Amino acid sequence: MIRRAAVVGCCAAFLGAGIAVAASLPGIPKAFQPYKSWHKVNAKLIRPTSTTAHPGTKNVYASKKKVAGRYPVGTLIVKEGFTTAGGKRFVSLIATMRKQRGLDPAHGNWKFIEWTRSSPNARFTEIARDATCWGCHAQAKRTDWVYTTR
Repeated sequence: MIRRAAVVGCCAAFLGAGIAVAASLPGIPKAFQPYKSWHKVNAKLIRPTSTTAHPGTKNVYASKKKVAGRYPVGTLIVKEGFTTAGGKRFVSLIATMRKQRGLDPAHGNWKFIEWTRSSPNARFTEIARDATCWGCHAQAKRTDWVYTTR
């Protein structure tokens, strides 16, 4: 009986942790919330340069790994960008890609959306989508429209 209670308590704690993660990115669609558990695309933290489109240091995560140099249909990708404010580092940028069969063949069938926020407790708001992103990502067409450091 004690063992069963411990397992139930453990599961409840795990589920509670999942809910806390979702609440930490208010305004970001639920499908993208578990990105930290996905495959990390970059080998090391991506540092900002004068030519990077998104500010801050970044990591990129993919829900599925490439197959023969392409991401499978259904892949979700998240680029998270960090900013420091008031001495605290927080996720201030979430740029997403979703690959869907037949969505937009001219752009690799990817849907692009970018969100940002100004403080750790603020809600993310959308600042760009699709056409705004295509110009830069066309340069990564050979790597299935995804920039990577690997």
